[in-house]
Amino acid sequence: MSKRNNRENIIKNLMGTNFEREHMNIYSIKVKDISQDQIEQLCEFINIEKKYKIQNYIHKKDKIRTLFGEILIRSIAKEKLNIKNKDIIFNKNEYGKPFLKGYPKFNFNISHSGDFVVCAVDNESIGIDVEEVKAMEYKEIAKRFFNKEEVNYILKEELEQQLDKFYEIWTLKESYIKCRGKGLSIPLESFTIEMSNNTRSISINDKCYKLKNFDVEAGYKIAVCSLNSQIIDTIINIESKKLVNMYLSQ
Repeated sequence: MSKRNNRENIIKNLMGTNFEREHMNIYSIKVKDISQDQIEQLCEFINIEKKYKIQNYIHKKDKIRTLFGEILIRSIAKEKLNIKNKDIIFNKNEYGKPFLKGYPKFNFNISHSGDFVVCAVDNESIGIDVEEVKAMEYKEIAKRFFNKEEVNYILKEELEQQLDKFYEIWTLKESYIKCRGKGLSIPLESFTIEMSNNTRSISINDKCYKLKNFDVEAGYKIAVCSLNSQIIDTIINIESKKLVNMYLSQ
């Protein structure tokens, strides 16, 4: 088997049995530590701008999470679109959301927090957010940035469940903002998530955004937002070591 074919088989195995070429997929990586030599080697396969950004991070974990997000989306683009790594060119819209030049139907979004990097791809605009659940003054934050219905959704729960519900709303809102691709120009309090019968949605200007929460691991909350009528139920988990080894074998 040729080296190229072997790499292609590795990529397909990484993508999992639920991988679809034309539709939505959601991926997660639990970040593992890698050596400085591996970081430098992997940076040879990404563009100069992202390479400098990674090198300028002070904390090693920030370098690794950003790097994993980059090589993950490149692996996905190569497999879904059948293009070479050297032909992958990322640009940004006026608000800073990245997109793949020349492929308007290939929409993606990346997020990372704690030990996880997550990515969502779709043929429609999509947003994803992951947050590590940490103790905080959630009531004050919710009252400042959430609407009355959303605050009530949190505070009606037993005290031990309220922090989890806060992060549920927070990630849903962040995923919506990222789906719109307009960053902080959309205030969190400017829209309300409709939460009824386990359905999460936002209706804006005759467009209906669907939202869904996922629990990738205890202590983390993920949310996805899409213009598609339905969000898939599964997340494809990718082993970080396999992804690194595949990239270093190029």
